[in-house]
Amino acid sequence: MTDLRSALQTFLEERSTDRTDLEVTEPRRLGGGSSQENWAFDALWTEDGARRSAPLLLRRRPESGVVDTTLETEFALLGALAGTDVPVAGVHWTDDGTTFGRPSMIVERRPGAAHRGLLRDSDPLGLGDGARLALARGLADLLSSVHRLDPHELGLTTILPDPGADPARAELDRWVAELDRVEPEPQPALRFTARWLRDHLPEPPRRVALVHGDFRPANVLVHDGRLEVLLDWELARLGDPVDDLGWYTCSIYRREHFLPGRWEPEGFLDRYALAAGLGKVDRDRLHFWQVMATFRLAVIALTGVGNFLAGSTDRPAAPADRVARQALTDTGMTGKELRA
Repeated sequence: MTDLRSALQTFLEERSTDRTDLEVTEPRRLGGGSSQENWAFDALWTEDGARRSAPLLLRRRPESGVVDTTLETEFALLGALAGTDVPVAGVHWTDDGTTFGRPSMIVERRPGAAHRGLLRDSDPLGLGDGARLALARGLADLLSSVHRLDPHELGLTTILPDPGADPARAELDRWVAELDRVEPEPQPALRFTARWLRDHLPEPPRRVALVHGDFRPANVLVHDGRLEVLLDWELARLGDPVDDLGWYTCSIYRREHFLPGRWEPEGFLDRYALAAGLGKVDRDRLHFWQVMATFRLAVIALTGVGNFLAGSTDRPAAPADRVARQALTDTGMTGKELRA
């Protein structure tokens, strides 16, 4: 029995005293999850004379992640979302690192598969054209259901930080501070991008909403051709709902999130607005959040490179140069503006 399996066995035995003959299968690490480690395993036990089992997932904070996450916050958020129209995994237990070495939580493992190329013509999940188009439309509906939630009614304002009166400014300050922390050498493209963002801050949103923070096909579990669960809430926050729209439609993700000629950004935005009960999405506000999305991705890439070079993670990271250049390109700044 491996150390992790032994730890899981002990942990569940201590919290399931009403179950006998409890055992766990050998955990296997799932791919992806640069912010958290995901370990799949099954728990088996005897209850009322019958052998039962439950598919579970251990989510453990890595030694060094690419974003600053709090598992306790994610655990509380998922608990608050249970029973809403947003499909999330059920949560069971947390550990502060005493048992598993690092902060962790155990959640239900739902059936299905996630793949970042879900909508691509390569069709990695073998869904077919019709099902992929239906899922693409369903993603717009799913995001609208996230944004329709009332943060106060669900108690999310006691779980997630208050973004203040100006969520866009707060996000920019946060990520510029992260750039200051991880910048290995001067990053002029990102510094110019940050200046553009500072000069184009939108007005505060009419209402603060729950923002998923990483909404994309890679983070939905698909089962029998339908959207089963919305995954990976590490970047969730309260803020401007157009933040999620900018992330989904930003230039870096364009190939993964749409079906050329069949499902384009305009269709996504129109369906989202209809489902959310909103008018047309303001294009200047959307552009700001699209640039912010690419800026964030570049800073996250720099963080990942730094962690790998420092030996604090076993996950190689791609260079950040391309994403940094793309962030600058997305601003639309001219050479004259750059020299000003």
